[in-house]
Amino acid sequence: MNMTAVSTPESLVESRMNAFEQGDFGLVYDSYHIESPFLQHFLDKSDYLTFADQQLGGIVLADWKMFGQRQINDHTVEVLLWMQMAEGSEELDLFEMALLLLTKSGWRYHSAQKLTREDYGGAFDQIDFCHFDQAAEKIRF
Repeated sequence: MNMTAVSTPESLVESRMNAFEQGDFGLVYDSYHIESPFLQHFLDKSDYLTFADQQLGGIVLADWKMFGQRQINDHTVEVLLWMQMAEGSEELDLFEMALLLLTKSGWRYHSAQKLTREDYGGAFDQIDFCHFDQAAEKIRF
């Protein structure tokens, strides 16, 4: 999916997940909001693609679901995601509350707060915004 065509938060999330599944890290990079902390770390797309090839290439996105949205204002939405990742025989459940911002070019991914099974032990489909709101670590990246 072309990043300029992303007209809904749902389509942004779906395009990012599909890109990750297909190893299209260029599209993942292009989906970030210009003011995201991520882009402050990876100023150059080619640097990120080298990192992704070395560090993320062996990770498989086995499954994912989007569970809800919280409208902050007309241009800001938070979405809840569950991702099941696998690297070799090791599996990891990751929960994410992503901050998405509407720009003139469509929706973009700003940052996310993540929880692991150590942070949330409930059923994956019962994750809620309150679990992130109550988390001790509220670091967004």
